[in-house]
Amino acid sequence: MGRSQGGDDLHDAFISYSHAWDKAVAVAFQAELQGFARPWYRPRSLRIFRDETNLGASPDLWREIEAALSRSRWLVLMASPRAADSMWVRKEIRWWLKHRSRDTILIAWTDGELVWDASSGTFDWSATNALPREELAAVFDGRQPRWVDLRWLRSPGQVDGADPRLLECVAEFVAPLAGKSKDELIGDHIRQHRRTVRLVRMVIAALTSLLVIAAAGGITAYVQRNTAREQTLAAQSRQLVAEASSIQDSQPELARQLLVQAHRMSPTGQAQGALLASTSMARVIHTDGDSRAVSYSSRGAMVVTDDAVRLYDPATMAVLSTLPVPKKHATTAAFSPDGGLLAVGSRRGHTHLFDVAAPRSPRLLGSLQATTESIEGLFFHPRSPLLLVDADTCGAALDIRDPARPRVTDSDFDGAAAISPDARLIVTDGQDDTAHLWTLSDSGRLTRAGTVETPAIPPLGSRRNVTFSPDGHILAYGGDDNRVRLWDVANPGKPAVLADLNGQNLGIDAVAFSGQGTALATGAEDGSIHLWDVSDPMRPKPGSQLTGHTSRVNDLAFSPDGRSLASASADGAPLATDGTDSLNSTVRLWPVSGASRSSAVATLSGPGSGPPAFSPDSTLMAAGMPTTLWALDDQDAPRKVSTLQTFNVGGQVVAFSADGATIASGVPVVTWDVSNPARPRSLTPTVKRSGGAEAVSFSPTRPVLAIGDFSEPVQLWNISRRDRPARLSELRGSDADGQGLAFSSDGHVLATVTDSGTVQLWDVTSPSKPSLRGVIKPTGGRVGALAFSPRGRTLLVGDSMGSVTAWDASDPRHPVRRGSSGRHTGSVEGLAYHRDGSLAASAGEDGAIRLWDVGNSARPLELTLLSGGGRFPSATLSFSPDGRFLAADSEGGVQLWDVDRTRILQRLCRDSAPITPSQWAQYLPGLDYDPPCA
Repeated sequence: MGRSQGGDDLHDAFISYSHAWDKAVAVAFQAELQGFARPWYRPRSLRIFRDETNLGASPDLWREIEAALSRSRWLVLMASPRAADSMWVRKEIRWWLKHRSRDTILIAWTDGELVWDASSGTFDWSATNALPREELAAVFDGRQPRWVDLRWLRSPGQVDGADPRLLECVAEFVAPLAGKSKDELIGDHIRQHRRTVRLVRMVIAALTSLLVIAAAGGITAYVQRNTAREQTLAAQSRQLVAEASSIQDSQPELARQLLVQAHRMSPTGQAQGALLASTSMARVIHTDGDSRAVSYSSRGAMVVTDDAVRLYDPATMAVLSTLPVPKKHATTAAFSPDGGLLAVGSRRGHTHLFDVAAPRSPRLLGSLQATTESIEGLFFHPRSPLLLVDADTCGAALDIRDPARPRVTDSDFDGAAAISPDARLIVTDGQDDTAHLWTLSDSGRLTRAGTVETPAIPPLGSRRNVTFSPDGHILAYGGDDNRVRLWDVANPGKPAVLADLNGQNLGIDAVAFSGQGTALATGAEDGSIHLWDVSDPMRPKPGSQLTGHTSRVNDLAFSPDGRSLASASADGAPLATDGTDSLNSTVRLWPVSGASRSSAVATLSGPGSGPPAFSPDSTLMAAGMPTTLWALDDQDAPRKVSTLQTFNVGGQVVAFSADGATIASGVPVVTWDVSNPARPRSLTPTVKRSGGAEAVSFSPTRPVLAIGDFSEPVQLWNISRRDRPARLSELRGSDADGQGLAFSSDGHVLATVTDSGTVQLWDVTSPSKPSLRGVIKPTGGRVGALAFSPRGRTLLVGDSMGSVTAWDASDPRHPVRRGSSGRHTGSVEGLAYHRDGSLAASAGEDGAIRLWDVGNSARPLELTLLSGGGRFPSATLSFSPDGRFLAADSEGGVQLWDVDRTRILQRLCRDSAPITPSQWAQYLPGLDYDPPCA
């Protein structure tokens, strides 16, 4: 092959391209052009100019580019819509047409549409968007230019010198540059390649012969030593995971440290699974003295009463402030409904009122001693400026209209054990195993309404073992006979028993309803906590059991969002150094959802409607019914931003475009502009929906949308005009719904489900003319879900027999089965791949969500079974593109799990004290002390 003549400063070709779209492909293609048919001893065969390769920093960029153009013999134009819109590409074309011949332009078609109209002798500019019309409309005069279709080459990872398609394309360009025929060039390339291979083999053989004898013994010993070391570390890692599992309730802080160390030693499947499930462990706040009471503010702060009164940030467990109350003085505390006031009761009958609107700097507003007895309960009236004070044998109603000057009212209030949230009812101690129900006026006047009688439950004593449901219609009442009785008090004159809850020992000391009233927590003297599903109070169902406290549960409180349960206990009484007893009590924060322990980080309100959709930058998620946009800020809790019009009663399936600016749904397709998520704008206001899409998926590389409808085959739509989606084609025989659609990462293969239960593999390189390339016939029954790997073409297939099978679809005409696992019971309806390609999630009719290590697709390994507050039957799944979240959508709503291992490790360290030397010696004997979170 000849080189450019006339000096080393000449270039055979100048590559003009869009940096925004074709940079990666241009870099790879330049390397192939320069190396085509190159002898091994020559650095390159052709000199190709590309700006980032050949230009240095210059104050006059265009002058440098113009000089490069003037020294180039050919112009290679990488054609795409982005290039057609590029100011620099258009300027380079104008220069070339002014100073060179149009016959020296070669076109590499990388994206968009390129249509030649033979009748007019030019491009069909109504359909062509990959070339700048203004510069090239009147250039070719009936002479069709030479171009090569490179749309299949979208990333450097696809560049394989042995690929016949690449060989043909490169030869098409090199032929005019070198002045040879394509066949002659390909022959030269093959001969040079064979010569190089022969030479390399000879050199390698010679070197290998010399090295093998000398190195064989050393290499073998090195490999054996490393293998043994890796096996030892893996065994120690698995042992630490087992130890952490056995103490995760009793010693959650130490369990966290052991998990971090296990992952540090060897990230085995067991260690990774334990990390992903670790969010369900309780967090511990160590307190001074007996933790007597705990309460949440509606603003998110938490107050704990022990030897002092402290305000905490429950998210970080950091102390926000300590209230100026004498040590061991306070007995209980309560927040006002708006969270701005905090009332603290004392052993000698004092009530202190604090302004806690700024929890880091609380201010004492006023105090009053309304009784000489120890205050056991404080209740704010939700509508009137009244604070009800309950002492051992009496009570008082305080007028707190001016919190700086509280005063006792002249009401007939004599004390209360509990008050309903709407202040409609209070319950007080009675005689002979009774409790009385009273109606309460806004002024504090009481009217006797009814009596709760049961000889099996003793009179109220602890003041924490009785509470009202949020709507005030149910009274939960625990006693020393290990039962909690639920009473219907909607008509307080005729209270009726709904159910008895049994299962704990040594008596019930604390009860608490969740904010939604569907879950009840009960704490016993033996330190155990039971959760109950009371959504049907006549048929309560047992939920999770929370164990870990070693002493009685003094108080329980659900967080306002219901995602956390705080429990206060005096966990022990170790002997202090001065010989006195020093209590070492705790408050534990249990992650819950409803009546179940949970490892999810968030639950979104409202029912689900289809696979959650994430924007490409992971800042937004569309989910639920109606379709809601949620902002995924740095905090774990998503923030509701706006809602989209939902056309179907059962909700709608939506998808984000590759640039994140558009959401599409429906048949016919409707679109929204969500570049401003707070104000989504309909782009298709005149389109009338005739049906609801059952599955929606955007191509990852092009503005092409695949829509699955319950009554029609899958359709492909062109969304390049967002306000005018155009139907391109339909895939005959397909019948996809839910997660029955999946594009390969390069966008050229679309997998669909058929009504007969098989999988079709379609070549959609030309979406207006899709062609069926292959079919997968699973052995496990009908297919329910599909997911392509983020790199390559590994396809996960979930079937009706509960199996998840990996298929290699690199050649869609001959898919190869790689590996399978059948852990689900019933059909697999949800599948998703994590961005790193080694983690996948599956969901089935059995309600289980499982995480898998699929790094070796021939041997998928189950890592963990996620918990999220119950089961998730037939859930659909999505990982966020940044790899942080897994979202599951089912009939019960949408939940999010944090699956970012780095963040999980950081959180485990944040939520636990460093492992001590003595603990290290116990669990890691023989190893030097090296705490993992130091």
